Amino acid sequence: MRVKSRSEEVVNAIGKDIVNGVISPGERLPKVEELSEDYGVSRTVMREALQGLAARKIIRANQRSGTVVLPRDEWQLWDLSVMSWLSESGQRNEKFLLDLTEVRLGLEPDAAALAAKNATEEEKAKITACFERLEQTLDDPKAWAAADYDFHLSIIEATNNQLMAGLLKLLHKGLILSREKTVTSLNEHTELQQEQPTTEILNRHRNLYEAVITGDAEQAKAVMTDMILRVRQLIEATQEQQI
Repeated sequence: MRVKSRSEEVVNAIGKDIVNGVISPGERLPKVEELSEDYGVSRTVMREALQGLAARKIIRANQRSGTVVLPRDEWQLWDLSVMSWLSESGQRNEKFLLDLTEVRLGLEPDAAALAAKNATEEEKAKITACFERLEQTLDDPKAWAAADYDFHLSIIEATNNQLMAGLLKLLHKGLILSREKTVTSLNEHTELQQEQPTTEILNRHRNLYEAVITGDAEQAKAVMTDMILRVRQLIEATQEQQI
């Protein structure tokens, strides 16, 4: 595992503070000298960190006005670090998860249909192995989330569409958190359950698995659409509970 540099650590620290509202959009950051003292790093490291934040459109440096935090709609939301900060944020987290789910809804049903059409025998074997691992993680939400991601990824890769696969891989952190949130939400909202939550979710995944393996593109797309719509419903239910 690659060790983070000191400047990357500072980027993460300041980035998380901005995402969590500790530092607000429009707010002017202190000078480099003061920031260096606050974070216990050299001025060179702090300048590198600020450059990293500027590259992600989190801040903008100006000789006259200083370094200012930019509004959220200017942030590079597809940057992995920014996505990670948003995923971990306690503020408007459900809104971020809902946005991710809408992206999934626009892509994954078509990905499932393509996988049903294009999957090779080797790819089908991988999908099968991933589904079998999913079956073994029913009682462990975190292990389920990781296995669930691998299962969906195996289907995405079987599309043999590199652009689609690349974009969905980029959502890795957010998707794992989204699925962890979904399992939690199922336990909290019994009115949305038809049987034990993990059993129901597994059955839905089995339907998807069978459609892809048998080459039924229409069914694969329909099942995937239904699964993601349900995820959206659960996240919306979580939002309403917190209001």
